[in-house]
Amino acid sequence: MEGGYDEIISDNPFFVAFKSEYMEIFQHCIAQSWIVCVPRVGSLNTRVFAIEDFCAHVLVPSDELPETHYSTLTEKQVTVANKVISLEVTKGLPLQSHILFEETFYTEDFMKYKVWCIESPLEPTSNVGGNDVTKESLCSINDCIDLLWTQAAGRQVLDQIDLTVQLFIKKNPVLPYAVGSLKVTISELYTHCLQVALQNKRLRDKSKASKHILENIKLAVECYMQQLIFDYIFKPICTSCSYEDSHLNKKIRNMCDIQLRDLDIKKELYHAVPKAKQILSKIDSYNTVLEKVLCLKQALNAINENSNSSNAMLLTADDLLPVFVFLLIKSGLPNWYSQLTYMKEFQFSGIGRGDGDESIFLITTLEAVIEHIQSGALAGPPDPESYYYDSNNSDDSISSCNQRRNSTTESISTTETTGREETLDYVFDLIKANHTEQVQALLERNRKHLNNMQDNEKSAIKLSLDEMDNDDDDSDVEIYQKLCHPLCNCKKCCQKLSKNLLKTSPTISSRDSHGLTPLHVASIYGKAAIVEILLDMGADVNATDLNECSPLHYSASRGHQNALLLLLHSGADINKANIDKNAPLHMAVNNGHLNCVKALIYFAEHGRKQIIVNCCNGNGNTPLHLASKWGYEGIAKLLIENGAEPSLQNRNGKSAFDIAHNYKILQVLKSSTPSLYEYIHITSADIKKLNLKNDNPITQKLQSLKIRNDRNKASKTVENLKRIERILQAISYGDIKLACFYMNINYDNYTDAKCDLKDPLCHPLCECNNCKTVTVSTISDFDVNFCDSNGYTPLHHAARYGLDELCKILILNRANINLSNRKGQTALHLAALHNKSTTLRHLLDCGANINAIDFSGNTPLHDACEVGNIGATKVLLGYDPDLNMLNASDKTPLDVAKGKVHLTIIDLIEKYSNKASIYK
Repeated sequence: MEGGYDEIISDNPFFVAFKSEYMEIFQHCIAQSWIVCVPRVGSLNTRVFAIEDFCAHVLVPSDELPETHYSTLTEKQVTVANKVISLEVTKGLPLQSHILFEETFYTEDFMKYKVWCIESPLEPTSNVGGNDVTKESLCSINDCIDLLWTQAAGRQVLDQIDLTVQLFIKKNPVLPYAVGSLKVTISELYTHCLQVALQNKRLRDKSKASKHILENIKLAVECYMQQLIFDYIFKPICTSCSYEDSHLNKKIRNMCDIQLRDLDIKKELYHAVPKAKQILSKIDSYNTVLEKVLCLKQALNAINENSNSSNAMLLTADDLLPVFVFLLIKSGLPNWYSQLTYMKEFQFSGIGRGDGDESIFLITTLEAVIEHIQSGALAGPPDPESYYYDSNNSDDSISSCNQRRNSTTESISTTETTGREETLDYVFDLIKANHTEQVQALLERNRKHLNNMQDNEKSAIKLSLDEMDNDDDDSDVEIYQKLCHPLCNCKKCCQKLSKNLLKTSPTISSRDSHGLTPLHVASIYGKAAIVEILLDMGADVNATDLNECSPLHYSASRGHQNALLLLLHSGADINKANIDKNAPLHMAVNNGHLNCVKALIYFAEHGRKQIIVNCCNGNGNTPLHLASKWGYEGIAKLLIENGAEPSLQNRNGKSAFDIAHNYKILQVLKSSTPSLYEYIHITSADIKKLNLKNDNPITQKLQSLKIRNDRNKASKTVENLKRIERILQAISYGDIKLACFYMNINYDNYTDAKCDLKDPLCHPLCECNNCKTVTVSTISDFDVNFCDSNGYTPLHHAARYGLDELCKILILNRANINLSNRKGQTALHLAALHNKSTTLRHLLDCGANINAIDFSGNTPLHDACEVGNIGATKVLLGYDPDLNMLNASDKTPLDVAKGKVHLTIIDLIEKYSNKASIYK
């Protein structure tokens, strides 16, 4: 090892493990001034150490010759001469290791101790050494970096590969989307990187001496290159495989309720699945083919280890394949086909290409699983997932449930129905088998039977789960024993008899233990004819199960368009949310059912019902988030055309842009053209819902707004949208000159003596010759009132950041000073919120409405009092605001300030109010 070798000892895995795992021994070494030897990074083939490993590297000086003679804590004699450590081992063979450098450390108590970095471990059994680098030692990108660093005696090789990759990216800013062309391009880069690495003399010499080292250097160079360039090449791969990924995702999403028993997985493997799933779900976090293949191997090992520990059984490929299918379905990864393509096509080192190689087996297994799912051989269970979590399930009940679930439409014949007990499960089986006439006849007969029993107490007896007592499981004998007398017809007895009748004579309102009604089951299976019959019989179209899912949720998630339209025409709530806050639109989009998404949107449009396209579920995801994640290009385009907003963020702070994993989806998202102006349309009924007082200024303003049912959607090109983004970004940076350049405003015209910004016009409406000359010579042809998707104009941003000079320039260029954004905020609101006193004063001087209200009813003074901006409050009070204005919470600015306990602002408003009352 060359004398110039260096590394950060405090980051060495051996040194870190010693300090953290055996703190008492380490502290004792410091107190006794013993020397700690630390093997260099890459010299050990493991990062898991025992106490003997650390004791063998602690040198205790001898009393006679403390400078040259030492002993280890494992009682072995050590001598040091010319920076070489010699250790006597068995058969008189010495083990030697060079001292690369010495470093002195200090504790928090200023105690000093020495650490020697040595070239190789002081253990004769360690399967390591300068030239012994095996293929198995490379398990991560860190191992690859360690190898290139240590074998080259420095980071110069890594730096040269970094430079090569940077030059490649600069030379190829856009990569081809076709996998074949992309593979050739990246293969040329790998060859160049390998040539650069082998130009290092040490690596070249070691490669000639050992074929194993050459293979590991190839693999290390490949992995390091992949780590650097992964983000650059993976999006093109995902774009090339977008069609396959989206179709695979649709099949997977429609099988998300599948369970282990549906795939005939051995029960001995059930307990291994959670750990294997956790391991496999991390495959997306790795950037190199080596680590991704190792992730597959670890998932497989997790299954084998668990099975071997519980029962000594030999697993075959037929046993493992269903488990891999289940893990892939449940992993939640949106680009499995792209991951497979990356692992198959972008492995250039040649390592692991032989027959029977483990990595080839794992990749082939993954490919077989994906092809098996894509073939359509699997079909997700049509029943809700809750069916599979019955706490009372025994082996017999599970088998009988499976037999009942596997029955097809031919399994229930007319002759078989007469001999079976007419329970609710039997009705569900009839619905699944699509026996329309039998379902109708049975439910009609039961309804008439119940109506005859309830003639006297029809209004008091409701057949619903909400009114059931705790005696639902009583037998017939127990129920009759609880009656007043066998022929009693009082309300309480009728109710008990009616509940018992539900078990043997189910109706359209009957529910099973999961809250499912016959209409739920008909919607799950897409039996449109039965759905229509049940609706005609008066079934509750918005009934919910235990997961708060309505029949519309199930028809949307299963892709049954006909059943979905029947439910919508019968008054189903199109925006109803389930327990996870998912609307039917979420369910249809998540499972890739474009036909159902179209049905929901077009029905709302033609039926004059409002569908919330940007509704958020429990995770904050909109339907567009889901379409972007799963790669549903057609659905994303449809949502964008109907007002979906791609910039909305979920609870993790990610927008649809962030979730998209291929350029096709990104192109669809970027093609969105938000409206130039958006108006809030409020009817008299909406005003009543606000519960505002008639004398409230908000009520007066809302009533004065014109009712408009069509939003003004101004079509703008992508170039104009990008332009406004650049303008607003320049303003946020405070670069006024650049913002003016983007708006075609000649900034120099406003710096001339003739056009002094301090007083460019006599007054805003002056039409004298001088003012006309100034206006004509400085006006821009760009519409400065153009806004982004949130309704922010350049004037909004200029006021927000307190750019007084730019505000004046924009007002001269006909900026609408009272234009509001989507929240109803004007530039004056934003200046008040951000305490821009000078900007406030200028806007008010130019005619800004001091009493303008946003959609929460807040005036600029309300906002200043809410935030506690004293300077903004002083300026606003100087322009005679209305202190009696009430917001949507019926609070004046003074009430808001008192609620926030802003004492200075309270004092300012009270003094102003007293002063105003004196003058009155």
